[in-house]
Amino acid sequence: MVAKRVLTVALALSLSLVLTACAADEARNGALKIGHGGGTLSAAVYAAEYEADIQQFQSSSDIGYALLAGALDAGFLETDKLTAFSVLAGFERLTVAGVITYPYGAVVVLRKGLDNRLQELGGLTIAARSPDCALLQAFTTDAQRLNADLSQVNYSYMAFDAMLPALEAGSVDAAVIKGHYAVTAQGEGHAVLYQNWEVAAGDECCPPIIDQAVLALLVRRDKSEQAKAFIDALIATGSLTPDELRRAVADNTAIRFETLQNHPVPEFSAADDGLMLILREHDHEGDDHE
Repeated sequence: MVAKRVLTVALALSLSLVLTACAADEARNGALKIGHGGGTLSAAVYAAEYEADIQQFQSSSDIGYALLAGALDAGFLETDKLTAFSVLAGFERLTVAGVITYPYGAVVVLRKGLDNRLQELGGLTIAARSPDCALLQAFTTDAQRLNADLSQVNYSYMAFDAMLPALEAGSVDAAVIKGHYAVTAQGEGHAVLYQNWEVAAGDECCPPIIDQAVLALLVRRDKSEQAKAFIDALIATGSLTPDELRRAVADNTAIRFETLQNHPVPEFSAADDGLMLILREHDHEGDDHE
């Protein structure tokens, strides 16, 4: 009798565990599938009080393709990739629901292993977006004011997202990057040599019309209603202090809280498909200038 009682209890316990696991799987399957790139730009995602199937990707392009394939219900895509994705099949099933903004900031990152000072950049190869980029102009102006001679600097022009890989490969010695790349650069061991968070937007690398938008939140149109609670949770993170957002990033990544304190925090706000119209207009203006 004792053995039967023990067996009955064991079976009941096993059944309870199975039912619990099935319920969890069912909840997970019905949860919103959300893709993000991690790091400091995901501060609102980390801090939001919302239960979802949140997945981290290596690049926002991967998020874009997953959205087009229907593998994600929502995801964050870099704004400078939006227009390229908008012509692909399946994009018509997506809508813009939010935007993450971050100060442009001109930041000069020195490749790890180098210890040059600002006055010792002669002979180095420095990555920049273009000769007329506002970030490079701000750096050049400040360097001259500080008596740094840049006449012997070799510039290599490339897209912003190619600069950190170029640093890692050793093909450039430093880079004039947008501010939001600086935290990642420091995490990879590179040193920040110069920062200026007062750069005025207005050229092709820093267009004022997109208001410092770095990432756009795209949502499947058939999931828009379900995504409202997630968007509300992201908006609610705007009431948190900068240090609370930094702590959320530090708790969910390998980035030290002390490192984050040297940088601004990103902000999330609601947006709509009007952002796409603005970005397309900017791209057409850029084509006209070529």
